Amino acid sequence: MAVRAVPPSARVHLIPRRALAIAVLLAIAGAACLAWSARADSEPAAASASAPGPALATPLWSPRRVPGVFVTAAAAADLRRALPGIVAPYASCVTVAGPDGPVAGFDERAPLAGASTQKLLVAAAALALMGPSYRFTTRAVTTAPLNDGVLAGDLVIVGGGDPMLTTATAPRTPQAPVTRLADLADAIVAAGVHRIDGTLVADDSRYERDRVVAAWTPADDPGADIGALGALVSDGGHTPDGFASTDPALDTVQALASLLQARGVTIAGGAADPARAAPAAARAIARVTSAPLTDIVGEMLTDSNNETAELLTREIGYRRAHDGSTEAGVRAIPGVLARLGVPVAGVDLVDGSGLAHEDRIRCGALMGVLALAARPQLHAIGDGLPVAGRTGTLAGRFAGSPLVDRLRAKTGHITGVVGLAGFIAPGARFAFVANGDFSTDTGELLQDRVATAIGTYLDASGPPGLVPPPA
Repeated sequence: MAVRAVPPSARVHLIPRRALAIAVLLAIAGAACLAWSARADSEPAAASASAPGPALATPLWSPRRVPGVFVTAAAAADLRRALPGIVAPYASCVTVAGPDGPVAGFDERAPLAGASTQKLLVAAAALALMGPSYRFTTRAVTTAPLNDGVLAGDLVIVGGGDPMLTTATAPRTPQAPVTRLADLADAIVAAGVHRIDGTLVADDSRYERDRVVAAWTPADDPGADIGALGALVSDGGHTPDGFASTDPALDTVQALASLLQARGVTIAGGAADPARAAPAAARAIARVTSAPLTDIVGEMLTDSNNETAELLTREIGYRRAHDGSTEAGVRAIPGVLARLGVPVAGVDLVDGSGLAHEDRIRCGALMGVLALAARPQLHAIGDGLPVAGRTGTLAGRFAGSPLVDRLRAKTGHITGVVGLAGFIAPGARFAFVANGDFSTDTGELLQDRVATAIGTYLDASGPPGLVPPPA
């Protein structure tokens, strides 16, 4: 798919006139200090008869004591010159801010495909709408009587959109906040069910039953990057052989039936997915709940979980419009973000994961979401970001670099799209996206060069001992 071109008239921040004037004055002052110090050092020791005073490690009037703002301004100017040279061959945007405000930028308002960096937008909207402590619930309901361990009818498993439901006995990674289907089987047995005279029925009516995003085109081709979507999905929507399921709701109740049978429960009618909702009068006899949303969002950002991003998008649509579709979700996300103060002009999403080349975001929107990470309700945005050389999609990156442990950022990459957005200690917040005809390796190199340039600016703007105290 062709990527939208961005005019070459990209905007680059220049040093403000006031800062330039200050820098010139400071330079003159520094030169004067240097001349005064040299003159003082060359005068004869006429006062040698008087008692000597303590030596100064650094003369009181010294160019080394020129305020650090001069060095910071020079480092920022270097960064402003460096960024266009890194990203200019491609349609791109970059923006960098420090504790006191913007530092550098390049075409921050360009609307671009953002790949997985847009998961930041989904994360913020989900946390704001549902709250960090929200838990997804998968319920077992029935209208049939239960007597002496025999359920005289169907048992319906109602999907609540839990993206972390799993049949595995252990999580794929130690930190994965999984919801074990086996725990639901245990809860059903604990409710006194030993025989089901009817059928174990799937209900995934909370969301639309499209198993992929309708807007995806052959050029997007998510392939193995995502499983089948739905409100009742286990194992990320994949079958045991790793393929996307054709009926994830049926796969889930069949897996649950096996777990129940292993616990001595007889199911006369087997498992089925009739594609209808449970009766409104059904009562719950068992349930299993997920980890808090803050943990689920954190895992989505750390590991760039596409399945979770898409299911959260459908849940946002369900919450905002009682419509559990991807279309309703992507319509709702900009509105939720706007109320949080995020600039959403130019944001146009067709999915939640960023797999679609037709998605459009701006660096300004990413920066707005990153700024929200300071709010207690939205801490998962910052806490969940991959750490360079340590976790998630950055675990194998920046080895031996000064950015290890300092860089925390959401990565993004699909064919012809690359992005990186997050934080570099101490004190930088940044967003970078580029679209163009480049390879995966080139995309990673762009990420590396942008992050390294920002790290170099930070190191140059505040070296230790720049202004030592008098000794």
